[in-house]
Amino acid sequence: MNEEENRSGLKKQIIKWGIGIILPVLIISGLYGFQSFLKYYPDLAEAYSRTLFRWLTYVPMKLTSLIPISLTEVFVVTGVLSSPLLLAWFIIRMVRALKKKEGRKFFFTKGRILAWGLCIVYFIFMLFHGINYMRKPLDQTLFFGQENYSVEELGEVYIWVLYQINETREVCCEDENGVLAYPGGLRAFWNDAQKYYKESAVLFPTLQGNIGRPKPVALSHYWSYTDIVGIYDPLLAECNINKDTPFTETCSSAFHEMTHLNGYAVENNANLASLLLRMQSSCPEIRYTGFYDALPLIEDDLYKALGGDVGVIRQILAQIPLCDGFFRDVQAYDDYWKSINPPPIVKEVSNNVNDSFLKANQQEEGVKSYHMMPSVVADYYFKYVKE
Repeated sequence: MNEEENRSGLKKQIIKWGIGIILPVLIISGLYGFQSFLKYYPDLAEAYSRTLFRWLTYVPMKLTSLIPISLTEVFVVTGVLSSPLLLAWFIIRMVRALKKKEGRKFFFTKGRILAWGLCIVYFIFMLFHGINYMRKPLDQTLFFGQENYSVEELGEVYIWVLYQINETREVCCEDENGVLAYPGGLRAFWNDAQKYYKESAVLFPTLQGNIGRPKPVALSHYWSYTDIVGIYDPLLAECNINKDTPFTETCSSAFHEMTHLNGYAVENNANLASLLLRMQSSCPEIRYTGFYDALPLIEDDLYKALGGDVGVIRQILAQIPLCDGFFRDVQAYDDYWKSINPPPIVKEVSNNVNDSFLKANQQEEGVKSYHMMPSVVADYYFKYVKE
């Protein structure tokens, strides 16, 4: 009888530990393995991103978009402020359990809660973001990067961008310092951003889908010390934007994070989408920020095609000088980040955390995955403008 009771007790312990601890760990491992598997089958991830992902995120995106403040920020700040109380509560409960010789039960219970909590969070993360890392690159979907442009062609695109900057900047709103500003201020921009995203996405069907409201972060100024300009929270399907930066960067970040919500997780894909959507926008302030970001890209392509000779670029700029407003915007951007000047350790830690996060999601280049692919401005010009 004692032997049967021992066997029965052992069986219960195995089931208890299996369901409580081992099963959630296996689920997490399985999800990570599934993401790795999709790396070799991007068409499957692409199909998921275009269908099931959009259905799953539709309701959470709609609900969070109804609330104008950042829920992510609310939860993070609440968690940080309450952490000392939670830690004190945990220690008190642990000491009581140890005194009653119930330490094993206490740690198992808390371990089970932690394991299943992490499992649920990781499962939602994979559904709302993780799988999207494995979809086809946006430049491949748009058939970008398949042309080798001559110096003359790149020079034509460069001149076109210069004209676009000058013509668009002339009709843009400015603040009291003559720096680019959005009509009605940032509050109006948060309300209008979704409309302009949808409007521009008509030209790029692959970028159509769930478009959520970008949320300004109240502690944006302190965000800047970590070099963060935007975050997509997949658990809440929410786009969080640093509102403290100059509008050229705020606008770029808003469209970047909205693209994450639409299913493009890889950073340079979101950068490319943000660039294309803004250059296509009917709003001059938004369109200008697109060409503002396009200029260094096409200039770099032309510079490389010229073999590092800057003479031609200088000649073009002498014939088509950039407007004063552009230089005021550049100066405002430089002045802002010089005024932040965070301690190197803060920026380094933030960069390393982001790098580790991206590499954990099969992005071997880490933070280098933000770098834009070459010739994207020329591809857009010859495929969507000149034709």
